[in-house]
Amino acid sequence: DLEEVKSTWYGRTVIHNVQAMTYEQAHNILHNKEPDEPQSLPPPPLTAGAPVNKGLVRGLKKDLTTLTRLARKLRGRRESIGGAVDLSSGERGSELKFVLDDNGKPIKVAPKKELEIHHTIAELMIMSNAFVAETIYKHFPDSSILRIHRSANVESFEELEKLLMASGMSFDGSTNKSLAQTLQEAKAKQNSAQDSLFQSLATRAMSEAQYVCTGSMEEGVGLSHYGLGIGMYCHFTSPIRRYADIAVHHLLLGSLLKKDVQYFKGGSKGVQNTEEMIPESNAISILSGDGLPNAPKIATSDGDVEDGDVEDDIGEDFLDSLIEGTSEFTLNTRVNEEETEEKTDNDDKALFKTTELTRICDNLNAQNRAAKRSSMECQSLFLSLYFRANTEVTQAVIVDLKQNGIIVYVPKFDMKGPVYVADRDGCVQIIPKFLNLPSSSGLPPSAGFSSIDGCRMFPDAKCNLYNADDMKKSRLEINILGSTQKLTFKPLDVITIQVSCDLSNTTARIPPPRLALVSKESKQGKKKTNLTLEKENLDESESKGTESCKVDLENELPSQSMFEVLSSIEITPNLDDVPLRFQSHHKKTEVEGRVQTLKGRIHFGGYKDSSPLSNEDVSSELKMLSLEDSAKLGNYDASRRIEREATSRIQRKAAEKRNTRRAKRK
Repeated sequence: DLEEVKSTWYGRTVIHNVQAMTYEQAHNILHNKEPDEPQSLPPPPLTAGAPVNKGLVRGLKKDLTTLTRLARKLRGRRESIGGAVDLSSGERGSELKFVLDDNGKPIKVAPKKELEIHHTIAELMIMSNAFVAETIYKHFPDSSILRIHRSANVESFEELEKLLMASGMSFDGSTNKSLAQTLQEAKAKQNSAQDSLFQSLATRAMSEAQYVCTGSMEEGVGLSHYGLGIGMYCHFTSPIRRYADIAVHHLLLGSLLKKDVQYFKGGSKGVQNTEEMIPESNAISILSGDGLPNAPKIATSDGDVEDGDVEDDIGEDFLDSLIEGTSEFTLNTRVNEEETEEKTDNDDKALFKTTELTRICDNLNAQNRAAKRSSMECQSLFLSLYFRANTEVTQAVIVDLKQNGIIVYVPKFDMKGPVYVADRDGCVQIIPKFLNLPSSSGLPPSAGFSSIDGCRMFPDAKCNLYNADDMKKSRLEINILGSTQKLTFKPLDVITIQVSCDLSNTTARIPPPRLALVSKESKQGKKKTNLTLEKENLDESESKGTESCKVDLENELPSQSMFEVLSSIEITPNLDDVPLRFQSHHKKTEVEGRVQTLKGRIHFGGYKDSSPLSNEDVSSELKMLSLEDSAKLGNYDASRRIEREATSRIQRKAAEKRNTRRAKRK
């Protein structure tokens, strides 16, 4: 019935896989699909993913079904009894997968899909880690390395609490069980985008899990794991990629090798423990020469000697190379009793001390934080590199309102960012169709908004933020002069945005992705959004005093631009008998008698010079002018002389500076 663990056994084994599969292959088998994708490329050597043998599919499905049933029961038990918090990303792209071209540039990005088979394997590993943690702590209470997760501070859930209250839900984060129930209720009531937001906020609000040495923990400090909902936990299942798992393997092997060994706890002598030796494996042992064509003679447990060619150089050299590469914890149960006792004594001496293990844990925690930070920065960099040449349209959830825009969360890329609806000067820049205006309305957008298709600038529009302190009642309204509609944003509205990367103002570093509003509604449209266009009548006070300038905006706006509407308004001047300039009907007359006495000085017809000058008088008058005045009058020689003098002065100053520098060097 898979309800109770019947027995446990620890030992060294050789795992023989009948089929090394990927998660996708196992998922397909569970759902009665073809295990392999058609025309898929073969995997690299010594990796999972080779084509599945058709004759094994039936047996594989039976085993996978049993493991899936077991994982569901284990998960349900952790959630119901331990209060485990489900923080799986689901549709949220907490981990992104990039596809690179031949030059190493990202050409495709998508969140990694989470299948049930992922949770199945995770549950089995959690179960193994929990059992190993209890075992090593039982034998080494002062020198075990565990993985703990402290409870989160309620104050860190402030943003999550505000958004849940804005959606009409209550929040309880006093315990991990109450937090899990709150998130489950939110998942049932909200759509997938909003649920991804709540999961992300809960994850970011929690404290970080840490490696600890049990001997360095203060009294009263628990060793439980808050997120997983279990009393004791360690990392045991991945020694090929984590040093903490290697240390746990050493501790587990040391606990299994102990026989009539006394240990000390807290400085005082503890009770005497008697443990059975690690069971002898029934699998073949390469170290013992089993299965080799020319294996040497090996002493068995009963003292007999098996047949084999001892003088075979190939087999002997092969075994020597294997034995030299093994660790000091290598167990050989086929040697005599004296060698076993001597090995046990050496293993006990090699176990970790409390101070040494504490230092290791501190270093592991620091390296783990650095690795996570590096991973996040790399993901951000590759996103910017991708959006430098690509643009994507996706869903986003509004999490906060500002005077000039909104703050949104993008579930697909697990990122937050601003969406501006106004520039620094306060000019609203949006797509006119949001307010049912013609696409030609307004003015061309500024440089920062030019990448948005159809965006226009409205200098006379107003962007008003109401009830900013109350998340449940807060809203951002955009009103455009001449429009009978307004655009309203509220928290938790699901909208559609465009993600791109603006490189116009960048000289060195690639900027983060830029978000822009492209649709007032959700792209998927699973649930209705609160983002609405509300019709309002024009204020009566604004219509008073403008009876003579009435325009039927309801009929005119859809087919005419703002310029055409304003041009159609008849303007009646208050000047009596004075026509406007563009209404003048004077006949054009030819100008006669135009004379050019000096260059740049023109006399039009009808002008009488009171003191006419002859050509000689004009020449004498020009000589009396200064060089600058002559140049202003258009004298070419004067202009050239001024330029030569200016150039000469610049050259003299440059020569003086060179001479000064040369003198200082001497």
